[in-house]
This record gives sequence, C-alpha cells and structure tokens, in this order.
Amino acid sequence: MKAVEKFMIGRASTKNSSKAIRKETEVLANAKHHKGHRLIDLDFDLAHSAYYIYTFVTTKRPNTY
Repeated sequence: MKAVEKFMIGRASTKNSSKAIRKETEVLANAKHHKGHRLIDLDFDLAHSAYYIYTFVTTKRPNTY
C-alpha cells in the first residue's frame, strides 16, 4: 500500500469554473482529512493553451511513514 495519494481535478475554464473547482477541491480535502489523511501539497494550475484549470492534491495516508 502506498503512503502518498495524488489526485487531479480538471475543469474547462468558464465564467464560474474557478469557484466550482475550489469548492470541489475543498470537499475532497475535507473528506480526506476526516479519514485521517494529512495534506502534503495543494496546487492550482491554469493551462493557457487548452483553457483548463487543474488542481493537484497530494495527501499522506494515516499511520504511514
């Protein structure tokens, strides 16, 4: 079993997409936190050529080194 989990959330860039992706990322981070995971890294990225917003979330599983 791996100690680190990585998640990617992508959404096409529209008028309210930044709010939507922030909310979706917050829900994911809170759900993982309630399961005992620790947040290692959270990064938002904008792909200018494709007009997509990406979120990368890295968490550490509980009771792992």
